[in-house]
Amino acid sequence: MIPQSSSMDPSSAWALLHRTKVFGHHYRKTILHSHPMYTATKTPHSKTATDLLGVSTVTMTLLRMCTHESDQLAVLTCGRFMLQPNFQTLDRASNATFSGFFGQETIRLYTHYFETDAASANLLERSTIEVATRGSITASRVGVGSSSTVLKDLAARDMIGGKTYSLYIGQGFDRAGGAVNGSNVFGGYDSGRFTGIPNKYPMNIANVNPMSVRIKDIIITESADNSHVSLFDNKSFTDMKAPGQSFEAQITTDQFPLLLPYQITKNFIARLGAEKDNTWGDNSLKLKKAFNGTMTVILEDGFSVTFPPEVLMNASNITPIQDRDEKSNEPFYLGSAFLGQVYLMADFESNNFFLAQAVQKNNMVMPVTFCPRTTPVAYQRPAQSNWQKQGLIGAVLGGVIGGLATIAALYCLWVALLRQKDKRRLQRELKKNQQSKLAQFDVEEAPTFEPPPSKASKVFFWKRK
Repeated sequence: MIPQSSSMDPSSAWALLHRTKVFGHHYRKTILHSHPMYTATKTPHSKTATDLLGVSTVTMTLLRMCTHESDQLAVLTCGRFMLQPNFQTLDRASNATFSGFFGQETIRLYTHYFETDAASANLLERSTIEVATRGSITASRVGVGSSSTVLKDLAARDMIGGKTYSLYIGQGFDRAGGAVNGSNVFGGYDSGRFTGIPNKYPMNIANVNPMSVRIKDIIITESADNSHVSLFDNKSFTDMKAPGQSFEAQITTDQFPLLLPYQITKNFIARLGAEKDNTWGDNSLKLKKAFNGTMTVILEDGFSVTFPPEVLMNASNITPIQDRDEKSNEPFYLGSAFLGQVYLMADFESNNFFLAQAVQKNNMVMPVTFCPRTTPVAYQRPAQSNWQKQGLIGAVLGGVIGGLATIAALYCLWVALLRQKDKRRLQRELKKNQQSKLAQFDVEEAPTFEPPPSKASKVFFWKRK
């Protein structure tokens, strides 16, 4: 992207070419939360050369910002571009095919609390960006590290409480094959995005990727019979001379698959029947047959991360494990596939970071200020009754069933009452009818007869004259 002038109007063709997609959240001037989006500019370091989530081309932190194309949340750099000819990057790695110049522009961070809500903008004015004049740089990234210009500017302008940062990378990008958006929180963390007590790890600032952990075991579990096998077990893999040793792996967003030691990768291939594949251009292994199981990565401190079946093998049988050459001396990496299962919180002022089990889907943002040298705390749901714990569906089903039972009971009672009422009414009508019939009969007086004559009268009656 080559500018036509260093002081062009925002509506100029140059400004229209220099768009950045960033998504943020401003919370009481202490937190900036963002959902990962595409970004088209490079944000350089301006101080020390310590890096987060290192990238092979540059040592600055470059986080992949991915989402659906339909989001349409573009950030148009506005104001007048101010050239900074004396600014020099401290990135330790260099790309010989890439060159550009530095200047200051306004970056807009967009935010919302609910995924269905409209976003609002927070302006980060006079922030340093690099404009490419030759070569290429991987787009859709923004630098976030201890020397990040964006993070430094936000803290210096009191827009966040400290140089802290949290990430859930989500699954809303093509390689992950999911629909769950991720989130970035500058100066805080989303307390509803993780569960349990976060595990604390020191940053190894001597590495390009300072966030690294030690892996002591990787276990494959068959879902059918719940059987387990360790990729470190030399009894299960007889070509191993000794049990596998723990190794250090660097956390990175520069690639999706995990890059493991050669022997561990070989054991994975043997156990699951994997083969080489390069569908995604990252040499991820592909399974010959479908596998409905999980893979659990166990860290040295006991914290475990489990890859569910749909992540361990996608619809095309491609796994999140990268092929490795036996002679390769590359570092070992835990890529975006790993970050899709954990919530990461970084404190660049104390050089520590935290990992916790991620809540995969949470539509509501619960931002909390992440003060330096403190431990994040997950959101604790209030105590609920058994009826409330069943959730809305359980409440609805219980209400429907209970309502039907109540209606049936009331109906039976109503029928019984009607029967009693009809019985009493019938008795009254029968009694009334009987009385009416008796009243209809004509009562005749009994006839009177003269008594028979006495003896005297008889004699008198028969007497002859």
